[in-house]
Amino acid sequence: MSEGYQPFQPLLTEPGLESFSLELKQVRAKGLLSNVVHSFLQVSTQKATAYPIVPDGTQAVFISPQAAQVGGALSCARDLQLPQPGDYFGIRFYPGALRHFFDLNLADIKDQFVDASFFPCPRFLRLPQEIFQQRRFRQRARVCEQWLLGHFTPRRQDAFDRALEQIYASFGSIEINKLAENLGLSSRHINRLFKQYTGLSTKAFTQTVRIQGVCKQLFDVPQNTLKAALEFGYFDQAHLLKDYKQRLRLNPASLFERFMSDFYKR
Repeated sequence: MSEGYQPFQPLLTEPGLESFSLELKQVRAKGLLSNVVHSFLQVSTQKATAYPIVPDGTQAVFISPQAAQVGGALSCARDLQLPQPGDYFGIRFYPGALRHFFDLNLADIKDQFVDASFFPCPRFLRLPQEIFQQRRFRQRARVCEQWLLGHFTPRRQDAFDRALEQIYASFGSIEINKLAENLGLSSRHINRLFKQYTGLSTKAFTQTVRIQGVCKQLFDVPQNTLKAALEFGYFDQAHLLKDYKQRLRLNPASLFERFMSDFYKR
């Protein structure tokens, strides 16, 4: 499921963390969870701050000592508020991966952060307490790993997985009709799967994968907008910039400035 796609968040880069005065600890999932859970992570802040997130097609769990929230897939960038100093723990799931743990319709939480009652799991309500009883990050990650393994039901590869493979292989530039033809399914059926398992329509998901690739490339080389446009299947630079600003709320230069501290701008 994770092959060919690694979600990119500018905040979680070294310059992004420096710019927002955050500290990050992160460990990738291993074993049975390695293809469904991207990582366990902990962000520490010394003051109340915003936590900017760009669309990447994933779902995430955000856990503070007080409560847990589930984040649905985003159609455009937004800020999650960290209301006070301290540690904030998280679990990042690959797109569509929550279906291996719970029977959910993720269309219900698109562009939302909802409370722990969304998961049909009583223990999830107690998870913040269990996590923050542990003092070390690795121990906290282990608590979450054990919780997830207790609910993990591997699935055989299905049409949704095959659709993901083709979207990733095309960097999000595949036409929906072509995708349906390749899979031997109707575009309407594929769309139902994507809305249920990712929260996004098939078209919105492919566009998210494409803008993710552009975002990562332009974060590394901000001047290459025309090259990025052509590489990722946009008609021209204007087409790319329109999509970029619609989904990321900023043009490439402004996004670059937001996630770069003065040190990295030198």
